[in-house]
Amino acid sequence: MIRVQDVMSSEGAAVSPAATIQEAARLMQKRKISSVLVTEKDSLKGIITERDIVEWVAAEGADITATASTIMTEGPVTVSRSAYYYDALSLILFKGIKHLPVMEDSKVAGIVTLSDLLRKKNENVIKTVQKIETADRDSLSQVKTSIYEILGSLIRDRVPILKTLEIITKLYDRLAGRIISLSISELREQGLQQPCEFAFYHMGSSGREEQFMLTDQDHFLVYESQSEEAGVFFEELGKRITSNMESAGYARCKGLMMCSEEKWRGSLAVWEERLRTWMLQSTNDNLLLAQNFFSYRFIAGSEGLHAKFEAMAQEQMKRSRIFLYRLAQLEREHPIPTLDQPLRSLFKLQRKSMDMKKEVLFPYHHSLQILSLMHGKLSGTPLEKIDFLQERQVFSNEFAHDLRGSVSTILTLYVTQRWQQEQNGAAPSSVISFSRMFTREKEELILSLKTLKELQSQAMARFSL
Repeated sequence: MIRVQDVMSSEGAAVSPAATIQEAARLMQKRKISSVLVTEKDSLKGIITERDIVEWVAAEGADITATASTIMTEGPVTVSRSAYYYDALSLILFKGIKHLPVMEDSKVAGIVTLSDLLRKKNENVIKTVQKIETADRDSLSQVKTSIYEILGSLIRDRVPILKTLEIITKLYDRLAGRIISLSISELREQGLQQPCEFAFYHMGSSGREEQFMLTDQDHFLVYESQSEEAGVFFEELGKRITSNMESAGYARCKGLMMCSEEKWRGSLAVWEERLRTWMLQSTNDNLLLAQNFFSYRFIAGSEGLHAKFEAMAQEQMKRSRIFLYRLAQLEREHPIPTLDQPLRSLFKLQRKSMDMKKEVLFPYHHSLQILSLMHGKLSGTPLEKIDFLQERQVFSNEFAHDLRGSVSTILTLYVTQRWQQEQNGAAPSSVISFSRMFTREKEELILSLKTLKELQSQAMARFSL
C-alpha cells in the first residue's frame, strides 16, 4: 500500500501571512507550482492557489501589494504523512480540491496534489477529472472508460472496498453534476430559462454509494414552483438528463424510475402528496417504490430546497407507523440465509451458491432502512445510517463494528466477481459459487451472514408481526 509520504512533495513552498500577494505569485512562478502554503512559526494558516490569485486579483481587482492572508483559504483540508494514498485521493475528490497539505506532528511536512496521486498509479487516468469537467454530449461516453481504469487500479491494489466505492462514487457524482449542467445549458440554448430552484437525487446503488460500474438510471427531481412554466421546464430538463446519462453509459431504468417520467419529478407540494399516498396506501407496488426512494441521496441543486424536502418527508414519516409496519412485513418474507455448518463441512453443503444481491444485499439495505426511518434518518448511505444508529445507541459499538466488517466482506466478494465478469466479457451475475471460494472467504462469509441476519432480526423485532 502506497502512503502519502511516498508521493508527496517534501518541499512545499510557503510564505508568511504578512507576505504580499505579489510575493506569493512570484514564488509560484519561480518554483513552477500552482499553490503556496501560508505558514507562521511552523503552523499552517492557509493556502493560496493560482485560481485564488486569478479570481481575487484579475477578476476582483485586489491590490497585489495586499497581504497573502487576505486571499488565502483559511484552515485548509490536510492529510497525515502516514495516511494511505487512497485516503488522500478520497479527500481530494470529496472536497473538490487539488492541493492537500501534508502534516506530521502538527507541522507541515509537504504537499500532495491530485496529479501526484494519479501519476503514481497510472499516467493516463490523470485526465479523468478534466474529462468530466469538460465533457459534452459527444464525449460523455469517454468518461466511463477513464473511471473504469481507476476502478481497476484500485481493485488490483486491493484498496479496501469501502474506500474504493467512496472514491469511485465521487467521480460518478462529478459526472452527474456535469450532465445536469450540460442539460441546463442545452435548454438555455433553446430559449428555456430555469424558472426556480431544484434538487436532483440519485436512488438505488448510486444513492447508497455502492455503484462501482454504470448500471441503470435511478433518479428524481424536486422543484419549488407549481407554475405551468416550471412544469414545462423541468419536464424538458428531466428528459435531457435521462438522455445525457444514457449517452454517458447509464442504461434507462426498466422500471422507469427516472426524472424523465412524470411520477419521478414534481414540485415540493406534488412530492408531499406522493409520499402521503405511498404511506396511506401501502400496497406492495407502493412499498417497492418507497424502498427504492428511501435510498435517495442529494446530488445537485439547491441545498435550501433539499432541506425543505427533507423536513417535509420527515413530517410525513411521523404519521406513518403503519407504513413501517408494512415495510417490515414485506421484509420478513426475505430472510437472509445463514450457513451454520462447521467450516470443515462447507464442501459438503447442499447449497452450492448464493445470490449476493437479492438474498443478502437487498435484505441488509431494507433492514437498515427500516431502523433508520424509525429513528428519524431518511437519507444517507448505509455506512452513514450505521453511524447514526450507533450514535443513537440502537447499535452497540461492538455490533456496529461487526456490521461494517460484514458489509465490507460481502461487498468485496460481490464487486470482485462483477469486475472479473466485466473484464472477461461474461454475462453479469450476482450469484457466487461456493466451490470457487477460498476457505478463508467461506469462513468470513459465514460470520458476515450471521451478523447481517442479526441486523434483520433487530429490525423485525421492533414490530409485532
